[in-house]
This record gives sequence, C-alpha cells and structure tokens, in this order.
Amino acid sequence: MTPRDHDPVLADALEARLLSGLSGAGVYLMTRDGRHWFVRKAARDAASSARLRGQAARQARFQAAGLTTPRILGEGDHDGRFFFDMELVRGLDAASWLRRATLAEVRSFGDRLCAYLEAAATTPALATAPAPGLFEAIYAKLCQVAAHPAGARMAPEVLAQLFLALDRVRRLGPRAPTLCHGDLTLENIVVGEGGQLTVLDLLDAPYEHYWQDVAKLHQDLAGGWYLLTQPRIAASVLDHLSRRLCATATRLDPGYPEVHALLLAATFVRILPYARDDAERAFVAARIDHFTSLLRTTP
Repeated sequence: MTPRDHDPVLADALEARLLSGLSGAGVYLMTRDGRHWFVRKAARDAASSARLRGQAARQARFQAAGLTTPRILGEGDHDGRFFFDMELVRGLDAASWLRRATLAEVRSFGDRLCAYLEAAATTPALATAPAPGLFEAIYAKLCQVAAHPAGARMAPEVLAQLFLALDRVRRLGPRAPTLCHGDLTLENIVVGEGGQLTVLDLLDAPYEHYWQDVAKLHQDLAGGWYLLTQPRIAASVLDHLSRRLCATATRLDPGYPEVHALLLAATFVRILPYARDDAERAFVAARIDHFTSLLRTTP
C-alpha cells in the first residue's frame, strides 16, 4: 500500500513516495502523470498546520547570497491539514557530496556558506512576530528540557554549567534579529550541478539570528549528528569548513567565540526530548557533555 492509498491529502497523486516524516509533517515525492515529479510537504494534522504555513512563508521569502530555496508551486488544505508543493531539486545532500568532493569543491562550498553568513548578518529577520532574544531562548529551553523526563540524561553539574554560561550571553548584550534558516544542517542542503546550494526545510528558529545557523551547521561539523544516518566525512573536510565558518562569524561579530560552545551544547539540548531510542539519547547526551566541558576552558 502506497501513502496515496490511505492519506486523502495525497488523493490527487498518481504515485506518491514518503521521503521523511518529522516535525509534524510528511514530505512526499509525487507525480500526477507519471512523468513530472514534485515534492509535497503536508501537515500530519490540523494542529501542525500553522507551523507548516509559517515554514512555507519563510521558504517563499528566503533570499540570500549563495543559497536558494525550491520554488513553491502551490498550496492547499484538506480537512484543516495544510500542504504546499515545491519543485524537485536534483543533487546530493551536502553530507553525501562532501564525502566525494575535491579540495577545490570543498573550498567553494565553504565560500558559498560564508557568503550566506555575510548576507544574513545584514538582512532583517523573516519572522513577523517578536522573537525571544538569545538569552531568553536558551534559558527557556534549558528549563523546558530539565523538566522533561529526557532531562535526566543531563548530569546536574552539566545543567548547572550551562545555566552559568548564560552569563556570557548576558555580558554580550542583545543582538538584533537577522535572516536565519533555522535548521541549516548538511541534510538540509542540496548541492546541485556547478556547486549551487539549495536549502530545504526552513524552520521557525528559537532565536532569529545567523548565529543559529552557524550552530546548526556545527551540529554536523563538530557534533557528528549526520553520523546517525550517513558514513563518516573526512575530518580534514569538517575541520576546514568549521574553521572557515567560525572565522567568518568572528569577523562579523567578535563576541561569537565566547558563546560558540554554549550554542552547540544548546543545539543538542533541544534534540534530547526527541531522541528516538536509548542509543540516540546516549549520543545526544555525550555531545551535550562534550560541548559543556569546553565551556570550562574558554573565557
């Protein structure tokens, strides 16, 4: 039985194949005629529709140097379940592409990401409603996860160190919101012909700032999140990209190095309640411990 056979939001498809199903939405590869294929992202229920509408709006408005988004072809609603259709982007996810890329290609990839950060730093945020600042976003998430059963995976001293490290954010002062993808992982970057980068699955960010994107990229580059589904990328490639991105973030804002480890730890804290099994929870907890330990060696 295909998804089309039992999900009415796919009733107009001749054929539909489930690609992924996270964050309250299903992503399907579809065709109506057997020749022309496109991608549909559909809310799993009416309660998830508002968030998905926001994602579609972000995708349609996202404009940045070095990055593109799939063109939205249309949208609709079925019994309160919002969906939108977008063009099928051909290429490899960034993790798969980086495993086989040449040195020149890796450098070009880094150039495009750094150009994006430079553009994002001077571009207003996409969010229309007031978003929490960095301090408020991290503090709220730490409290939320600490109260969640998954929070027991964090040792009390680790949680205490994270709360103490928030003083670094307070000392830096507020940062004006900027353009932000929200979930800029290697899986959400498609590398096309000629090295063109297309980004997928824009999310409402916990704080609207390009630092969020630097941290999410390091979720893979330094935290190895991609290893749960992909073979290993050469350490030299990951280190090269990490150094380039951190250097650019620091040039744009000299305060960034003070919070880099905290942002990475907070990124994995957010994942902890959604870990799917004990092995994944252990993986995430180990990353939280690691990046928290770095806070003791940085000012």
